[in-house]
Amino acid sequence: MHFEIVHEFDIPLDALELAVISPTLCQKLAHRLPNMESIQQKEHVLKDARLERVWSYRANVRMPAFARAYVTPEMMAWDERSTYDIKKHASEWTITPRVKPEWRKYFASTGSYLLTSLDSGRTKRTVAGTVELRVPVLSQVAEKLIVAEVRKVFDAEAETLRDLATLV
Repeated sequence: MHFEIVHEFDIPLDALELAVISPTLCQKLAHRLPNMESIQQKEHVLKDARLERVWSYRANVRMPAFARAYVTPEMMAWDERSTYDIKKHASEWTITPRVKPEWRKYFASTGSYLLTSLDSGRTKRTVAGTVELRVPVLSQVAEKLIVAEVRKVFDAEAETLRDLATLV
């Protein structure tokens, strides 16, 4: 399932970008995500106008009744690895579930993140990605639930970026 999430900010691109690459973004975002048991920054390396970042998530969401027999707590944890290119104002990201390696073939999620300058010192952020759950039956329903949670994370991140960018 493909998704696209767009946010517009009344903030110039350079100020918003400083918030995007801030080493405190993860910590500040965590306070806005009540469905996450934890979010940790495992890596944050800014070198040669590129940010290599790894965030580790563990969700704490109420599972629909049909899924409880199949979804274990370990399946609700993942690492997001992203590389942000300051010159391009863009990032590529990949999600790796923290499950047994032989189970990883059942899930894939990748995407991109782009900041674009708009008129009057405004900025647009476009997040595009795919979520693919390779399980029989109910995969489309599960993918929609996953994308709904992804949207909540990016909406919370947008609010956190607004806060950080106005402090810069």
